[in-house]
Amino acid sequence: MPKRQASAPQSVEEIQAQLAQLEANENALREALRAQQAAELAAFIDELREQIQARGYSLDDVVAQLSRGRRGRSAKRASGDVTRYVDPENPAQSYSRGPLPTWLREKMEAAGYDPADKAQRDEFKATYLQLAA
Repeated sequence: MPKRQASAPQSVEEIQAQLAQLEANENALREALRAQQAAELAAFIDELREQIQARGYSLDDVVAQLSRGRRGRSAKRASGDVTRYVDPENPAQSYSRGPLPTWLREKMEAAGYDPADKAQRDEFKATYLQLAA
């Protein structure tokens, strides 16, 4: 069996120089990766633009449709599409979301429910409150 030749011991300076070279190589590779990703993204966007035009759509319309999906959900919430509960004993008191009002917290505690427990809050709302029309 042939013997492996032991490599000559390296000095601290030689090892540090090799590490510096490796770091420089890594930085160059990372920069090349960033540049390649940017080029591929630009090519992809160009392809999308061509497809949009080829199908007879306007880029602005497509962007608006894509954006609407995100805003649509929050717009529904803002427009009042939220479940509201009303106290049947005092219809002036209602609750939809957010921190529990004092009246609701007191009613829950009086009925033996823990306002900090979500399951108990949900059960209380279903049992003791009415859905607002």
